[in-house]
Amino acid sequence: MKLPQRFSILRLLTLSSALTIPLNRHKRSNDGLAHTASLLATGSGHYFDVDVIVGANHQTFKLLVDTGSSDAYIMGDGFACINATNNLTIPQADCGYGPETYSPSSSYQQVPNEMFGIEYGAGRASGVMAYEDITIAGVSVRAKLAIADVSEPMGRERISNGVLGLGYPSLTSAHPGSSAPNDTYFYNRAVYSPVFNTMFQKGLVEPYFAIALAHTARDSTTTFGGYLTLGDLPPVELKSDFSAVPVEIMKNIPPEFTSGKQQRAYWAFTVSGVRYGPTGEAEDALETDNNPWQVFIDTGNDFSILPEAVVDPVNKQFSPPGVWNDEMKVYVVNCDAKAPEFGVTIGNQTFYHAAEDLIFDVGDGVCVSSLLPAEKVGMKYVVVYVLGAPFYKNVVAVHDFGKNELRFAQK
Repeated sequence: MKLPQRFSILRLLTLSSALTIPLNRHKRSNDGLAHTASLLATGSGHYFDVDVIVGANHQTFKLLVDTGSSDAYIMGDGFACINATNNLTIPQADCGYGPETYSPSSSYQQVPNEMFGIEYGAGRASGVMAYEDITIAGVSVRAKLAIADVSEPMGRERISNGVLGLGYPSLTSAHPGSSAPNDTYFYNRAVYSPVFNTMFQKGLVEPYFAIALAHTARDSTTTFGGYLTLGDLPPVELKSDFSAVPVEIMKNIPPEFTSGKQQRAYWAFTVSGVRYGPTGEAEDALETDNNPWQVFIDTGNDFSILPEAVVDPVNKQFSPPGVWNDEMKVYVVNCDAKAPEFGVTIGNQTFYHAAEDLIFDVGDGVCVSSLLPAEKVGMKYVVVYVLGAPFYKNVVAVHDFGKNELRFAQK
């Protein structure tokens, strides 16, 4: 999930080790499709929702797939929508969630002396923690789930009903007691096993999931958004071998954010460099920047937030060039501009972005680059680099808790 900025980053200068894995070592199993869910892309292809079935009464919710957070939460019946500036109650519709809300079923069991409270860049939500029966991609499990009874406006297109977090347990946002100040949600966590982790811990699936986001048209409202596959690979054609990199601890994240110690939280790794140049430029003629930097990947972020030293020269390669708008905090580009060649090197492979994934139409004839400078936008408490949905649309990304490893193949 995107979060706003404050401290400067500690640059990591050590390249992570990487391995290239041949395609034939990653064939789909015969039952892979049984554990594959199609995603719904909304908001001109910026957001990606998956159907999640909850409770004995089998309510279905569309949850935002978010590899940058770890909690699964859904909106409860009668939730209060509050203004982010003064906490005053405003109409539920202003929160932007879909119409479905959770009604406790016979399988609902509230967790005593524990509450849910989370802060994203888009706002905050809070409520109770409960055990419920949950089904995703044909896999059913009893696991902890957050039921939000208060939220700032964070819904997407009045379609999604909450979030499915797929990060590490250290980022979960349960807290001891029945209440906590809403400016402390990054701290004092009661860490628990998220939904997918509970699935593989119970032996229901292998301990990894894969995501393949679809390329989407700028003018689309709702359309096919790709796949989430649990314990297998999605049914898409791969155009390269897999590059594997270890998941790293983000050493610039304050330890109090992750339960008092530095540990794996985000799906983080070190990028070896980038390649870029004018559209149509031959690969061997592209500019190469081999300065490494640590990044985490995040399906819940509709932009990629990268070092300014990278995105500024890349955005100048648009034809005509992108222009920084300090009020909007984006590079504005012509809607019919030619996007540059841009690739991120992970291990010994460079993963290139399709041109259509580098331009966002924000409406009223205004388009912007999907690449933003972390030093000018980003997290509230620390500067971090994020590869968001524009990157995910060009790869199959395997997130492996068992090996603490990420694997990428071009698609």
